[in-house]
Amino acid sequence: MKLALTAAAATGVQVGLALVASQAVVADVGVGRLGFLRYAVALLFLLPFALRVKSSTPIKRRDILPVALLGIGQFGLLIAFINLAVLYTSSVRVSLVFATLPLVTLGVIWILFRTRVQRADLAAIVLTVLGVTILLGGDALTGSLGGTELAGLAYAGLATLTGAICSALYKPYLNRYGVIKVSVIAMAASLIPLGIMALLEGGGLPMANWSLKTGLLVFFIGLSSGIGYLLWLYALGNAPAGLVTAFLALSPITAVASSILYLDSLPSQSQLAALILVIGGLLAMAFANRSATTQSSR
Repeated sequence: MKLALTAAAATGVQVGLALVASQAVVADVGVGRLGFLRYAVALLFLLPFALRVKSSTPIKRRDILPVALLGIGQFGLLIAFINLAVLYTSSVRVSLVFATLPLVTLGVIWILFRTRVQRADLAAIVLTVLGVTILLGGDALTGSLGGTELAGLAYAGLATLTGAICSALYKPYLNRYGVIKVSVIAMAASLIPLGIMALLEGGGLPMANWSLKTGLLVFFIGLSSGIGYLLWLYALGNAPAGLVTAFLALSPITAVASSILYLDSLPSQSQLAALILVIGGLLAMAFANRSATTQSSR
């Protein structure tokens, strides 16, 4: 259990670092090209692991298309929205919105499948919504939330909603065929729209004009995404899902610390208040799920 939770914590830190690194390079690299290179590198890292997986159930042809479409959503649209978000607003704001993914997923599952929502989960949702409201209201009152920042937050919200919908719809395919194989097909499918976006977009510098720092950061984003995905899968396989997803709270903490160290960007009071509430919401959900898991195992 300790090793699984360590893996979950490492994933939360990776998400925060990748957001800050993306903010640092997205203007020079371009939204679509950064997404394409991110998952091309991650896919190359994951492919050997997928080839070693022995599954008695090969993926049926009829399921390849829906898995590919979900991959386009999760790895294509989601990362495009994330890159647009950090292009228009700070990675701290984006990480705070994106850290609500477990709770948004819970809401999507309730809407789609009418599953029961526990009181602790409801309290977690209320805390998180309050945190995001404070983030928006506080920054608006101080005048630091202009049109571009609102656009960035809107893209972060779209990324979170996209991830939640895909997470809710992935489950039957993951149970049937295994996580690694499904993820590799989904990730490969996402390279098509991201590649088209990279060719059509006008932003970004030619690769020949990239600095060494930019190239290294792009490689770090891709490699860390591949490693982080494996750690995330290991954590989910060896610890309660609610407890694992709570470690996403480390992503905004990491984003705040990294922004202070590397981008000379100090968080506002409203961002810190939102950080506390979002983390509180995720922890409430985690401990509620842990208690439910412990009781069901008795």
